[in-house]
Amino acid sequence: MTLKTIKTHQTLIELVKYGLIGGSNVLINLIILNVLSYLTGIYSGPTMYIFYGISFVVYSINGYFWNKKFTFSSNNGSYFKYASILGISTFLNSTLCTIFTTFNIFNFQEILWMNISIILSSITVGILTFILNKCFVFRNRTE
Repeated sequence: MTLKTIKTHQTLIELVKYGLIGGSNVLINLIILNVLSYLTGIYSGPTMYIFYGISFVVYSINGYFWNKKFTFSSNNGSYFKYASILGISTFLNSTLCTIFTTFNIFNFQEILWMNISIILSSITVGILTFILNKCFVFRNRTE
């Protein structure tokens, strides 16, 4: 195998691991957002930013430790860098989700549409976040 093939294979494995951890973070996010929505009766609109902020605290800590140890097997990477990138991605994610939930063009039940919106926005932003984490937070010094 060439060095390029090994690097490509390693990146694909990291992407799969990142997807698994990201999936657990989406699940944590879904649970927290659904509980907050249930308790307040709010399923759409700008209040979602507040709900995402609360959820962010929980899933950012979870994601950082799992990605550092499991995905990128890195001693590099500070929580501050990770949280900064995740904070920006959470803002983008919550913005997309707010837009999606505000314009329920398919006229789905409110809670169903909120959950679909969370998943769609999480996948979209998750791809960008993987690239940023790989290149800036958990980058090996030899790369």
